[in-house]
Amino acid sequence: MVNNLITALAGEFGAAVQAVAGCAVSLPPAGGARGNGWMTPITVSGAATGSVSMWATDAAASTLAKRVLGGDEAPDAATIADLLRELWSQSAGAVSLMDNFTGITLAVGMPESAQASGSSTSFEVQLPDGPAGFIAGWGDVTAAPRAEAQPVAAPAQPAAALALTNPKLDLVLDIDLPIIVRFGRTVMTMKALSGLGPGSIVDMGRSPDEPVEMLVSDRVIARGEVVIVGGNYGIRITDLVSPADRVRALEA
Repeated sequence: MVNNLITALAGEFGAAVQAVAGCAVSLPPAGGARGNGWMTPITVSGAATGSVSMWATDAAASTLAKRVLGGDEAPDAATIADLLRELWSQSAGAVSLMDNFTGITLAVGMPESAQASGSSTSFEVQLPDGPAGFIAGWGDVTAAPRAEAQPVAAPAQPAAALALTNPKLDLVLDIDLPIIVRFGRTVMTMKALSGLGPGSIVDMGRSPDEPVEMLVSDRVIARGEVVIVGGNYGIRITDLVSPADRVRALEA
């Protein structure tokens, strides 16, 4: 199981780099990686337990940081560590949505300088202008034992669920609705607004760790984390309003 998890994380890591750097990335399998690099710990819980360590050579980390951030000079160690954590977090979020890893939660720790393990699953990072180094992974993950199913009485259907099955709503439930994802909001003066141009930066007054909001008809129905799935942006829902409130949003 651990090899499948490492392979999936590596694949989504390449997709995340490709999405933010705008260049093709391929990760063919390679021999055991050696040398100095950056190790990112990932704790596995839920349907499986254990941990994996995802590692990148110094060369791969530096080259990918240049690609993502731009510029010819190598970024400092703190910048590389922050970037690697973000890329592995995006990868973990995408993997947790895959059918093969349903019920598994991946918690990404802070990267640190480390040597590669002698036993690892390794990949060569291939960019359009040639090899950029290696990434690898190792760890120990086991499926959690399944609890024996116990017969339980069927729960009473809540009023909100009854509302969703109301025949009067059947006519509108197939209607497409525009979904808006809001990363933040701010207030600007007319003078500042008129001075905007290409390259201007607008501070949205929010931390990158804060959840984004999903809206229907100007009503917040959910909050979640931004993830990258197959090279596309997506939202992993972390908080959802009640079904009754969602129905009210449809009626707005």
